[in-house]
Amino acid sequence: NDFRDFADLCFQNFGDRVKHWMTLNEPLTVVQQGYLAGVMAPGRCSKFTNPSCTAGDGATEPYIVGHNFLLAHGQAVKVYREKYKASQKGQVGIALNAGWNLPYNEESAEDRLAAARAMAFTFDY
Repeated sequence: NDFRDFADLCFQNFGDRVKHWMTLNEPLTVVQQGYLAGVMAPGRCSKFTNPSCTAGDGATEPYIVGHNFLLAHGQAVKVYREKYKASQKGQVGIALNAGWNLPYNEESAEDRLAAARAMAFTFDY
């Protein structure tokens, strides 16, 4: 509830000036770099992604963190819609990473599907 309460405080105090809210900035970067590769805070990773890793589980933690990001975003959006949207008339979203994947071989159905899966993993967050 802390994130929801923080968002509520921001909407209340700045909503007269802010019309485009971003609840999260590049959550995929935080998940991948902080909980898979371990090169950003909190520095969690697994031996299979980083041989010098000392803590973390890169097979599960990134998914748990991503799930919780989405729950926090949903709570912030709910607060905004219920308490502020009618009077402030703003929008709430997430700033997603901007990567793009193309098939290695355009004529290969397998490569086209792989590129589509990679795009879904990035943008269908």
